[in-house]
Amino acid sequence: MGINGIWQKLRERLKKTPKAAVYIAAAALCTLLLLMQKAPKTSAARDISPPEEPEPAQAGYTEILEKRLEEIIGQIEGAGEVSVMITVGGSEEKVYKSDVSESDSKRDEKTVVLGSKDAILTGTRFPEVLGVLVVCSGGDRPAVQEKVVNAVATVLNISTGKVYVANRK
Repeated sequence: MGINGIWQKLRERLKKTPKAAVYIAAAALCTLLLLMQKAPKTSAARDISPPEEPEPAQAGYTEILEKRLEEIIGQIEGAGEVSVMITVGGSEEKVYKSDVSESDSKRDEKTVVLGSKDAILTGTRFPEVLGVLVVCSGGDRPAVQEKVVNAVATVLNISTGKVYVANRK
């Protein structure tokens, strides 16, 4: 039995019992309302696309930090030639302006947009530094190790336990 046969039987039943037509129409309407309620709502706030701008790669961020640390650690007395490796967790995250409204039962947050649907960029969150390895010529001397560890921990705002200093070959 195909779709045409099903439609034919449905028409015959509806002609015999008019109340059935009302029940079927009500059931179809309820089903349609339920489907519409669960469907994702589209609004202007959801159609927002972040502004198109070149994003520096995560590797670029760590390379910049490494080079800056190499320069500054190289100026510490006794450090000598310096190489730095930084390990980060996560990735760079853009932060956009948002309006937050709170009521007793819920919190509503909407991204603020300009007329052209571009979100307003307020800042960037950089990945967390997980650890730093410093290899330097004076890395075998405790005084140099202490200065380097404290310098790196201070510059990156991390604990000294995340910094290791080793001697260069």
